[in-house]
Amino acid sequence: MRTHRPYEIREYDPKWKDLFFEYAEAIRPIFGNNLIAIEHMGSTSIEGMVGKPQIDILVIVKDLSKVKEQYEEFRLAGFTPQGTEYVGIGDEYFTKDDLNGMRLAGVHTFQEGHPEIAETLLFRDYLRSNKEDRDLYIDTKRNLYAEHKDNYNGYDSGKKNIINEIKFRAKEWLKNI
Repeated sequence: MRTHRPYEIREYDPKWKDLFFEYAEAIRPIFGNNLIAIEHMGSTSIEGMVGKPQIDILVIVKDLSKVKEQYEEFRLAGFTPQGTEYVGIGDEYFTKDDLNGMRLAGVHTFQEGHPEIAETLLFRDYLRSNKEDRDLYIDTKRNLYAEHKDNYNGYDSGKKNIINEIKFRAKEWLKNI
């Protein structure tokens, strides 16, 4: 289990979109010809969503094994390589934290074809278009934060059931569009 780190939940901030572009442009050259796409994901990518003010970035590459070769370049750009075991979903993960340990950005790097890519983007796109489930997720996050302000792992694991429910509805939604 990951160690606790400070976090907070905030109302949607339009500046999150600008921060995504700033971070994306900082890391884009590091990937070079291995890069396929960079996508804004997570709560900061969904207008109206509450969330941690942490910009979550999804990077799709041709060859995930080559990403380790760029660890030093990531460090120079202010991102800490966490490796493939930190999140445990088959990605190379990089973090950017402020001096107080508050997470500013997380970069999930997947090899093309990884099933997490489509699932993550579907979840984002569905919540962008479905106000009812977006509101349900907002309420869930607010309640969990009130209950687990000093327990990030409790907050994070508390979201899993509702995320799975929403993912199921997102897959049904995809069949009908």
